[in-house]
Amino acid sequence: MTRALGLNVFGTAGSAKGMELVKREGAHQVFDHSKAAYKDEIMRATGGRGVDIILEMLANVNLGADLKLLAPRGRVVVIGSRGDVTITPRDLMSRQAAILAFSLWGLTEAESVEIHAGINAGLENGTLRPVVGAEIPLKDAVQAHIDVMKPSGAFGKIVLIP
Repeated sequence: MTRALGLNVFGTAGSAKGMELVKREGAHQVFDHSKAAYKDEIMRATGGRGVDIILEMLANVNLGADLKLLAPRGRVVVIGSRGDVTITPRDLMSRQAAILAFSLWGLTEAESVEIHAGINAGLENGTLRPVVGAEIPLKDAVQAHIDVMKPSGAFGKIVLIP
């Protein structure tokens, strides 16, 4: 979606397989977040400026580091978190940056209609291509939850089939 908006897209992954998936799905550059120096690589790729927007899927692990990667007036959008977070507010203040949070549960009806219209349009025109990593029988839903939490990841969505 970000590429469709004309943005320069960076992605991260923790394995060669994950990096290949991120690149295939449209990232201009991909960084290996299992390497200690990946944040330095990102800063070099931006010419030291930092990134404008970070979509954060695991804030309890990454948010503190994210703030150091932001460009002036940058934003982190928290989409996922599995626990508490400690940050240094000066990392935001020095950049005049912001942390925003998003959850589907808090949408208004109008926002939901707008989002669904955008998703439907993206599916119809090919801008959105959902990645299905596995199809698992509904009776094995417990295993799907276990699989998605593994460090190796799911490499796409897990779809439960009736």
